[in-house]
Amino acid sequence: MPNRYFAPHAAGFGPLVKRLALRDCPLAKVMPEGDNAILIECEAEPAALLSYCRSLFRVLGEAPGGLESASRTLAKTARVPGAHGGADAHAAGEQRYHGLRSFVLRSFGPDDPAPIPHEAKLGLEGLISRATGARPDSSHPEREYRLQERAGGRVLFLERLRGSAVRSSEAPERPGELPRTTCRLLAEMTEPRADDVFLDPFCGYGGIVLERSLASAYRFAFAQDIDPEKVTAVKASLSGKLFEKRRKTIFPKARDALDSSAFEAGFVTAIATDPPWGIYEGGGTDSAGAQALLGAFLGAARRILAPGGRLVLLVSREFEVQGGSFAQREVLDVLVSGKKARAILLDR
Repeated sequence: MPNRYFAPHAAGFGPLVKRLALRDCPLAKVMPEGDNAILIECEAEPAALLSYCRSLFRVLGEAPGGLESASRTLAKTARVPGAHGGADAHAAGEQRYHGLRSFVLRSFGPDDPAPIPHEAKLGLEGLISRATGARPDSSHPEREYRLQERAGGRVLFLERLRGSAVRSSEAPERPGELPRTTCRLLAEMTEPRADDVFLDPFCGYGGIVLERSLASAYRFAFAQDIDPEKVTAVKASLSGKLFEKRRKTIFPKARDALDSSAFEAGFVTAIATDPPWGIYEGGGTDSAGAQALLGAFLGAARRILAPGGRLVLLVSREFEVQGGSFAQREVLDVLVSGKKARAILLDR
């Protein structure tokens, strides 16, 4: 019987995530789970999803009725690997949890942490302890279990297998920096090809171009930003072991995004970028200036992007994107750090 997995992702990217999951797990059954997660049924653990999903959970049980009712039901009916199912399952459980000493059980409503009845929590913690040999310890947990309420009061009982894979390119998020999984989704939205000449002209700390380099083969990747300190940060990321075989094909440069003189006409085949939205760390806004900058950039991009090239933009939903010589192929209304955004795929 296939295992079920729950994988949350950046809100609004569901159609893209489903396509990628089917590409990476062709024998799996993939089902949207609201606008910010998927459920996937497959035999083997779908580790590839961690490139563009925030974390991966095994589904251990499910019950209706909201957190209070479902937690009581699951405390009586849930099954944790290793606790039941005969000698073979028990042996597999012992191997799986060898050396595990502590865990935490957390509970969430549709959006935020939420409590469950004390007796239900004790019952679920008892199930987990008997299966794993570990004890509840919220201060230093080695593994996480979770009750997650979804639409209609349906509650999933989950075991976290691991969080998003940590890359050496990923430092703690800095102001204005995109989450790594969002960068990967924007890079994947360009439909990567082995002969790509890729460009991010507003690269910031380099998340999109670095994730594109990890997604699949390419010829060259260029990262530009007007802020030299951010370009220096990109170069520092490239010094990591993960990019040892890639760093000679990635070229960070401090340059204005409107200066396309470094590229011959039609040289670039794919662009993915997050241009300024006109929102500043100090709280000010200049959306009109950001809109004008976007229009000017699109004019420059028309010259350097090859016919048949792909352009992905992450912009505020307030912006108007005039196609001109670009054909709009896909538009996703997404959330980025709680802000309403739009991911747009244009064809040259």
